[in-house]
Amino acid sequence: MGAIRPMVNTVSSIDLIAAAYRRGVRVTLLVEGLSGFPLAEPLEKYAHVFELDEAPQLGTVDLVLVDQPTDKLVKSLPAGCPAICIIHKKDSVYSREVQDRCDQFLCMTDAALEYQSTRIPLGKLRMVHHGVDLERFKLSNEPKGKKNAQPKLLFYTRLNRQEATTWRILEQLLLCNVRLTMLGDGEAFWKISDKYGRDLTLINHIPCHSIHNFLHHFDIVASAGRGVFEALACGLPALCAGYEYGGLVLPNNIRRHMEVNITGYRMAADLVRMREDIDMAMSLSPETCRLMASEHGSVDTFLDRIGIGEKRPPIVA
Repeated sequence: MGAIRPMVNTVSSIDLIAAAYRRGVRVTLLVEGLSGFPLAEPLEKYAHVFELDEAPQLGTVDLVLVDQPTDKLVKSLPAGCPAICIIHKKDSVYSREVQDRCDQFLCMTDAALEYQSTRIPLGKLRMVHHGVDLERFKLSNEPKGKKNAQPKLLFYTRLNRQEATTWRILEQLLLCNVRLTMLGDGEAFWKISDKYGRDLTLINHIPCHSIHNFLHHFDIVASAGRGVFEALACGLPALCAGYEYGGLVLPNNIRRHMEVNITGYRMAADLVRMREDIDMAMSLSPETCRLMASEHGSVDTFLDRIGIGEKRPPIVA
């Protein structure tokens, strides 16, 4: 069973629930504000989805996962059932009622663990990295052609935070020899459109349950956090572009990137080296990229760590 508020990490929700379903786990999803939740229909393939106030009697529940819970939400949880809260934002604030009801709090990054350790009892905190669904994000079936002289690069980011950094990275990318597409929404979208709309392809939305199909149109991705793992799982090299520019993600530096959730925080690689990073990225094989995702960013590893079901062979249609 899962219980969430709408619009909270919906892309990770679909991967988590789909992977649990493949393990034979019966998932019921309760949403506080179902009308504002964009994935209700896609998730019905893997779970029973209900508005929190309209849920039927659930019977025996083995485990509850909660995402950004309110006091109202935790009060509705079955009594006596273990509850785990997933922390997506390091500075999330949890009421005393939420802290008392949840048995564990899962931190996705070292920074979140450090921050929350001053607010939540240490015995309740666990460090478990998030992951992507490797059955959804796959290597392309298309034969790999010769390398493009002008690689197709996707800059995949939110446009409502760290605006100064976004502009610096964007302007440096425009100096590189790439065919640039920018995907993201937020306050900066129309500013970027006005200034650089003729120099790139600008898109404000791709449904999160379609993004795995979209990624295969590119040779390289610049993103942060989960976006990097989505690219790697598809066999695409990735530049870390979040709070700061962190450079190319490689087998020998991915653990250091993961300490700050692949955001570039406190890493600040030299933007002038971006052209070299792109050249090096194009020499990485799809198998090398995929291996980084499978070893460090698989949702199945996440489920194993919290003890949900056993991994099964892929379901063949």
